[in-house]
Amino acid sequence: MTTPRWTQRPAGSTWGDWGPDDQRGRLNLIGPEQVRKGVAEVKLGKTFCLSLPLDLPGGNVLSPVRFPPVLRPVIRNDAAYYNYEWRDLDP
Repeated sequence: MTTPRWTQRPAGSTWGDWGPDDQRGRLNLIGPEQVRKGVAEVKLGKTFCLSLPLDLPGGNVLSPVRFPPVLRPVIRNDAAYYNYEWRDLDP
């Protein structure tokens, strides 16, 4: 028998209840009855997107610390830190 990953877990948690390779966690508790309860909450059948576009309202008017996303590599020792060759730094 293997040692459980969580030896101390918060009260009421389900950590480790579904085995060491579980990827769903508490989603394992959602069964047909919970789905029926969720569907019963639908009144109008309208749908809408919950995500906000990153370019609206524009700038950082709502939050001065929010900036548009920038995709760039981490630079370390004047080189892109991607497949970084440590031997280049210290042979």
